[in-house]
Amino acid sequence: SKEYHQYEYGAYLNGDFKLREHDGADMLALYWYNRNLRMFRNIQNIPHNSEDRILVVVGNGHASVLRQLFTSSPEFDYIEFDSLK
Repeated sequence: SKEYHQYEYGAYLNGDFKLREHDGADMLALYWYNRNLRMFRNIQNIPHNSEDRILVVVGNGHASVLRQLFTSSPEFDYIEFDSLK
């Protein structure tokens, strides 16, 4: 659920993110967020047209950021899995 994804995202902000002055923030920005951006870019590279559907299955740790990227991108029409019929 969206709420659980936000909870998981919050866990990153309470964990290693708080290391020393900026080390945790640097790690989160340079490694973890970069990894999500690369995942998003790999999905963009899948050949598709406006009629195609792409199912993306990821762990909860990635779902919050990927939701943000997909909903912000005009290239995709983001639909929650739970709303599929």
